[in-house]
Amino acid sequence: MDILYITKTSLLSGGGGGEKRARKVTQRLANRGHHVTILSGKTDRGLPDKTRLNGCKVRHINCIPERLFDWPKISYYATRYLFAVVSIPILISMLLREDFDVIVENMTPYPTLSVLLAKAFAVPIVAVQHEFYDRSCFETYDPLTALIQLTVQNILRIVRYDAIVVPTQHVMEQLIAYGVPAERVHTVPNGVDAAKYQVDVTERNERSLLTVGRLSKRKNQSTIIRAFAHVREEFPDLQLAVVGTGPDQAKLEQLADTLNVADSITFHGFVSEDEKVRLMNEATVFCYSSRQEGFGIVLLEAMAAGLPVVAKRLSVYEEFFQDSTNGSLISEEDPHVFAEEIARYLNDMELCSEINIHNRSTAAQYSWDATAEQTETVLETCYDEQRAYESPPQKLSND
Repeated sequence: MDILYITKTSLLSGGGGGEKRARKVTQRLANRGHHVTILSGKTDRGLPDKTRLNGCKVRHINCIPERLFDWPKISYYATRYLFAVVSIPILISMLLREDFDVIVENMTPYPTLSVLLAKAFAVPIVAVQHEFYDRSCFETYDPLTALIQLTVQNILRIVRYDAIVVPTQHVMEQLIAYGVPAERVHTVPNGVDAAKYQVDVTERNERSLLTVGRLSKRKNQSTIIRAFAHVREEFPDLQLAVVGTGPDQAKLEQLADTLNVADSITFHGFVSEDEKVRLMNEATVFCYSSRQEGFGIVLLEAMAAGLPVVAKRLSVYEEFFQDSTNGSLISEEDPHVFAEEIARYLNDMELCSEINIHNRSTAAQYSWDATAEQTETVLETCYDEQRAYESPPQKLSND
């Protein structure tokens, strides 16, 4: 098939779980013989107009003047908000010149108008919706992003995508309860490169914590830093590695300074996959306090590395994470409770070793190959249905 994969954030810009899934799936679709074109915005300075990535053609759209990248927060939101409008003429041109069999729109979460163009050009379109949003998203995101997310949900309910792919049964049930027709929703779990994270480590740091994620209100790293300050009262040599970039970095660094733990926290910024693997295999406990997720790929990665996980309880984790078996899920957003659970693992290396075995085994059950194969099935079904609609069976002659 000729597949057009639309994702607002460039897959060369890092991104979050939605972008990671797009990278892994498009690479495997290309490996399976499909022709994949990825269309995204220039979400970082210096990205090429056209390039290739993992066997896929990549086209970037200029959404803002280059000089606006001097202001990271402005450029971050502007490139994503403007993509929907700026991409229209490019999409029309591509659909006129190229014969795509199916379009995939990666909802992360800023929408495009591709569904309207897909209908106009009679090309089946599939949405990849990573999570369900309700009014609580106003507590997690800035007001404009929250409003956009709720708008996207109405688009999924009102506008007919040929299929909607979600990562968990929980998200599927929420969308169906919201009014999305059940026959259009397909659960395709995320994966993890489990073997890549299962490195034989001769010596882990005996007492170190790790958290990974975009530094933002949603990911809520402030709870981890506050918990870390409490745990250090018992473990003065404890270190915390913070991986990720984002708009809250200055606030988090200031918080660390205010709590007198800045000298024990390393803000690594964006790191390569190999560096993330190294950090996970050196840490003792993985900590995660995100307020909203569609799946939680980073938890699976930490589990693949054998780390006990201490995370804020979210319903989507329960499909692959068992409290007490894989680590601890905390219902309260309370740094003291996080600190107590973290200290429990730091004081019991035998328990950490038991969890190491459970977590590696659990993570091994999730593969990106399976994610790509199931996605391929959905795309092929949509393509076949479109062809059947365009070419209905001929009536048999009575002669």
